[in-house]
Amino acid sequence: MNNLLKGLFFYCFLVMLMGCKAEIIETKIKTEKLKIAISQKFTTIPFKAKITLMGDEKDTRQQVETFQNIIEKYIEIEDLEISKSMMGMDLVIEGNMPLVFGDKLPKGRQDPWALFVKKNKRKVLATQFPFVLTLRPTRSFGGFKNEFSEKNILLVPDPYQPIVFKFRNNDGSILKIFSGGVEVAGKHFAIFEGSADKRLSIRMKGGVYDHVNPLLFFRLE
Repeated sequence: MNNLLKGLFFYCFLVMLMGCKAEIIETKIKTEKLKIAISQKFTTIPFKAKITLMGDEKDTRQQVETFQNIIEKYIEIEDLEISKSMMGMDLVIEGNMPLVFGDKLPKGRQDPWALFVKKNKRKVLATQFPFVLTLRPTRSFGGFKNEFSEKNILLVPDPYQPIVFKFRNNDGSILKIFSGGVEVAGKHFAIFEGSADKRLSIRMKGGVYDHVNPLLFFRLE
């Protein structure tokens, strides 16, 4: 087996181990939406995800057409585009993601991932930051994953996804945030505490986030 074939085999093996992961999931969260989620238990926020797929244009487009029905079955899609990239083909998905207060999606929703808001039970932080916001897979993720694996085992979705929380203070609220292992304005922080007076973007990608769900603590008044 020559080196090229060995390299290709090793790459495919790594993909099988890691699963299909977005380059980043970009969310846009208004303070108004956070308040709606807390008071009414459910709302949605816009998101954008980019996934790079290896292969030529023809093969990739055929795969996307195969997976599109699965994606639209589980995710509220606004737009789905395919374009060429240096590594193969980029799949860009835009849609709406649930923002839920509690543990479960409402009836009629089967999104594989959602943003969940819960009361902070960590006593050390709860007084200053009474809420927790996290991106995590839902109970529908198993079915979503199985439908992908039946089509192509190399593109089985990974439960842990990188994310950018893009907060926008659109109603003059006080929004304070505490988290760790984040990137803000191009700078990396082991521990971060800040306020979203107007806008604040927090990126959580790589490292520990390959194995755990991204979360942050917040206070909203």
